[in-house]
Amino acid sequence: MNKTTRLHEVEVALYLHGSVDIAELSQTLQVSEMTIRRDINTLVSAGKAIRTRGGAMLPVAHYMDGIDLETRSALYIPQKRAIAKKAVELIQSGDTIFLDDSSTTSCIVEFLPRNIQLIVTTCSLRTAMQLTRFPNIEVICLGGNVNKATQAASGPLCNDLLRSMYFKTVFLGFAFISEDGVITTNSLDEYAIKRCLIQHYKQQVLMADSSKFMRRSYIALSNVQNFSHIITDSDIPSSFVDFCNRNGVSLTIAPCKNTV
Repeated sequence: MNKTTRLHEVEVALYLHGSVDIAELSQTLQVSEMTIRRDINTLVSAGKAIRTRGGAMLPVAHYMDGIDLETRSALYIPQKRAIAKKAVELIQSGDTIFLDDSSTTSCIVEFLPRNIQLIVTTCSLRTAMQLTRFPNIEVICLGGNVNKATQAASGPLCNDLLRSMYFKTVFLGFAFISEDGVITTNSLDEYAIKRCLIQHYKQQVLMADSSKFMRRSYIALSNVQNFSHIITDSDIPSSFVDFCNRNGVSLTIAPCKNTV
């Protein structure tokens, strides 16, 4: 395994778990602990990690402000594309929709028909720019404080405007969904804007790849039972499928190969 691939694997582990252990990474990646230490030093120098005794953790800023968009976008690409393709089936020409700043939701743009007519509101600068390529889509990009890591706007200006708008469907992504359906976050920006959306709109679609389930952070947002639809991939734990069946939660599983 070359250094670039190894660094990516260490970043993925940091993103998924918040911290990593040098000895465990050495066994998983089948390289020496000294090599892992050098990789962690590289990430520390880039501001992507903080050294701890025996390992490393994500910087506090990542917990409070969101994981770097490029890092998120490079994870679970086949799963996210499969989920987005299913989500597009819920969109009809003439709809007014909202897309959040999650890397899964942004994949919707790839599968929209070229000539579809929509009004799309988003807090994501990147998604807004991608949508400008469509001749019949009116794009509204929310204003506010721009988070450099997530490339998205948030804050009181966003929330005030959202309360005065109407959307037929809201598409949202989340990073932490527990075994009992509790949705949590480690980002104050995400909490503010998504709490507003969850409280004010009825047709809500939760989009999350299977790696986001059976995980919990420390700021409670909502429960999956409050969503109209959940779309995930075929690696979703069977226990969560059972939970949805018991509680009448609408769950769509997008077929996808088990590839990170």
